[in-house]
Amino acid sequence: MKIFNNILLLFFLILYGCENEEFLNAELPYNEVLVVQSVLLSGSIFPGVLITKSLPLGVQFSIEAAEVKEVLLYLRVNSIRIIPLHYTSDGLYKPLTDFIVMAGDTYEIFGERNSQSFYAKTIIPFIPEVLSTNYNYSEGFVSANVKTHSKEVYAALWVINLNTPLVAEDFYNISIPDDISSATSIYVRSSILPEEYRNPTYNNKRYIQVYSFDFAFSEYFKIK
Repeated sequence: MKIFNNILLLFFLILYGCENEEFLNAELPYNEVLVVQSVLLSGSIFPGVLITKSLPLGVQFSIEAAEVKEVLLYLRVNSIRIIPLHYTSDGLYKPLTDFIVMAGDTYEIFGERNSQSFYAKTIIPFIPEVLSTNYNYSEGFVSANVKTHSKEVYAALWVINLNTPLVAEDFYNISIPDDISSATSIYVRSSILPEEYRNPTYNNKRYIQVYSFDFAFSEYFKIK
């Protein structure tokens, strides 16, 4: 085995009778929700921040209808550097000059739109350092021990190294150190591989791909 590091609900009622049929469609109130998205990867160019809004029920999604253009937005890096973000197109806000996202840095985002304001904070995790790996032959999953960093959580996917690599669709779980500030290593595992990829033919084609996340991001997986 090798290593890769790297609501709305609509309710309706149909009444059936001998001579007529009626369709009742419950009206639901529309409450606009602002959606702020950005995925930051260590060592990559800052991708910008995507800001959209929810649309009324029954309105087909399009970026033209959902994008939000009138936001005052800026980043604060490591509590020192201030970087204004400007609307470009399709709801994307970017800095005037590209910069690289660095592991260990703290990013805060401040935004204001009319009477709305929002704030978010994240610490960029380090690239996972895998200490050891294992393939569980009896149950059919891959696992690893990973060096931990303060305020990080971890997860893993299995990968089958074919001409077009086959990757697990989702994480088995998110591994959280018992002591988030001082743990030195943690065990992570993948979901179970499909039966066909567990036989010895694939002994040199099974990989584990390990991910690290800001601890705050673990809340996302609880509602995912």
